Parts: sequence; structure tokens; C-alpha cells
Amino acid sequence: MFTKSLLATFTTVFASAALAYPNVGDKVSWTGTLSTVNGETNAVKITKEVIGHDEKKNSWKIKIEAVVGTDTSSETIEISDLYSPEKYKALIADCEKNGGTLEKLSAPAGTYDTCKMSMTMADGTLVERWWGDIPFGVVSKNTRDSGKMPISKPDLNSIIAGL
Repeated sequence: MFTKSLLATFTTVFASAALAYPNVGDKVSWTGTLSTVNGETNAVKITKEVIGHDEKKNSWKIKIEAVVGTDTSSETIEISDLYSPEKYKALIADCEKNGGTLEKLSAPAGTYDTCKMSMTMADGTLVERWWGDIPFGVVSKNTRDSGKMPISKPDLNSIIAGL
């Protein structure tokens, strides 16, 4: 009985902590494909991780790693404004008013209530993002060139919550 109570308590505490983002240690990975104009397709993996927070400067240090085929890159950036549950709630509340659509989206990491927002760039490229209640916000992203050919489509692969 004690073991069941301890497990239930741990599960409740961990589940609550997982939803409290942003935190140092939050790490999200997206995987997908990138198609080139000449028809070549490469695997894509993008990982973002919160590696630091300066409360005095209110800045977050983010490590971004990208692997496209055999090419890899890594950079660390500092930003002052990071996606949060409050931003998600506001985005969902105003999704349709701001031109988005509310959609339930399944990805390898789970199923999410999202707001799909689309944007057409100056060159005609269409970028679609599905925003959900996760660290960094983006559950999926789809980019198409002006000829409507898929360029890239990474989907959320995993989430690790910082504690």
C-alpha cells in the first residue's frame, strides 16, 4: 500500500512539474524530412534545450542543434521571451480570431490541442506551424515552396521536462 501511495504521489508531482515550463533542462526534439529541389530527401532532427536562466537579466540561454542528412550545426542563443503556458492559453483563445484553426494533432510524442497558424513569405513559401502546450510551443511545422512542393516537415518527437 505504501508503494502505491508513493508511486501515485511521485506521478502527480512529476506530471505537474512537466507542465511548468519554461525551466532549465526543458528539451524538445523534432524529426522529419527535408526535400530539395532536385528530389533528394534527407532526414532532419532539430533539438532545443533550455540550458540556463539569468533571473536578474530575465534571459534564457537556449542550445539549438540541427542535423540535416550528414550535416550538423549547433548554436547557443540568449532570448528574453520564452514560450509559456500563459502564451499557449492566449494563443488558443484568440486562434481563430487571428486567422488560425484549432486542430488536434498527433505526433510521435503524443496528441495535442493546437492552433495552426499559416504565413506566406515574400517569395511565396508557405510556412505552417501547429502551436501546442509544450516547451518552445511548436508541435509541428510544414514548409512548402511556392510550387506547393513539401520542403520540410519536422514533427515533435520527444519532450524532456526540466526539474
